[in-house]
Amino acid sequence: MINDTQTGSNAGQCQVTIGFVFDADESDPARELIQWLRQTLLKSLQRDIPNFIWSLRCISRHDFPVGRPQDPLLLLEYGSDIKIEYGLDFTLVYTSHPLLARFDQTVNGVPSTMLETGVVSIARQLDQGGIHAIQLSALGLSRHILGHLFNLEHKETSIMRPREFWNSDEPLDWDEQEKLKINEFLHDIADPRLEETAGAAKTAGLFCLQVLLREGLSLTRDILSFRSWMMVLHLGRFTAATAISIIFMFLSAEAWELGAAITSKWLNPALFTILLLATLSLYFGQNLQAVGRADKMMEQAVRSRIILFGTLLVGMLSFWLSLFAVSLGVIYMLPEIVLSNWAGLTGQPLPMPHFAKIMATFGILASSLGGNLEEEHDLKAVLIYEEET
Repeated sequence: MINDTQTGSNAGQCQVTIGFVFDADESDPARELIQWLRQTLLKSLQRDIPNFIWSLRCISRHDFPVGRPQDPLLLLEYGSDIKIEYGLDFTLVYTSHPLLARFDQTVNGVPSTMLETGVVSIARQLDQGGIHAIQLSALGLSRHILGHLFNLEHKETSIMRPREFWNSDEPLDWDEQEKLKINEFLHDIADPRLEETAGAAKTAGLFCLQVLLREGLSLTRDILSFRSWMMVLHLGRFTAATAISIIFMFLSAEAWELGAAITSKWLNPALFTILLLATLSLYFGQNLQAVGRADKMMEQAVRSRIILFGTLLVGMLSFWLSLFAVSLGVIYMLPEIVLSNWAGLTGQPLPMPHFAKIMATFGILASSLGGNLEEEHDLKAVLIYEEET
């Protein structure tokens, strides 16, 4: 069942469509709250950002994921699939069940700018009692999640202030500066999709190339905006495998001999190749290629996969830089004469940056193995989550 509410008729205006997805078996109070949120948000978007035609759809599904607590990652992937299926620009997935927290004590919502999808749990709001308090709290949470999808950052003086609950004493809307940022951001989002144009390629490879050429700057900005370096903080097996391998390399004379035999002429291209192969190993080993899948060629699906792979590649590169810095520091602290003897360079100056690059490169090989030992959902969550609200 789809309820479609759409406004605006100016030919020059672009349309932005947001889907409100929920379980067809939701309780009546939950369905009424979601309908109220759609109507309230629609009116405020029409008023505050009038340069676009706004279409907000309530979509109830009988194939909604089950579970208690609900896994936000599964709901994000589900919402992304619905977004692609219906040709939406953004999706908010609502559930009346609590959410599973991965990185925090509790979680009520999870936005993913990568998937242009957010998850909102109204379980705690429905337990508050008074209908007015329930509505305000759910509205604040929905606007906060939607603000992240509109590329807004946290701000203490608006609804983007981190909160578990909102009430009438707190800002429940974006401020004027944030509304201007949303307006600028949406100009890119609301353009016609590539598959809607006459020049769209018919083969998958050429279609992906067209997306890269058309959206190159936007894709690069999105990839660099994600905190991919946080992989190190949240993935224990990934980090442990790397640390153990580097420790053994530092204590192995054979590793130093091998490092002396590898010239910079071969090391630099090998470094790029190893980074790429390690990223591919994690990407396919963790089944990340299934994120944002579509039965036909669609720009949104291709963008999601490119951003996900690019984010993982940047994460591996930032991890390599960290390993290089740590390795170089350790090398400077160790007795140079011992390291020179191990490397077979007795009486010669030790090329410390060269050996630090080697240690970091072999560490990346180990990290790709350790990353594939991680639970698939944990690695996905690190890459896909914007935050746990």
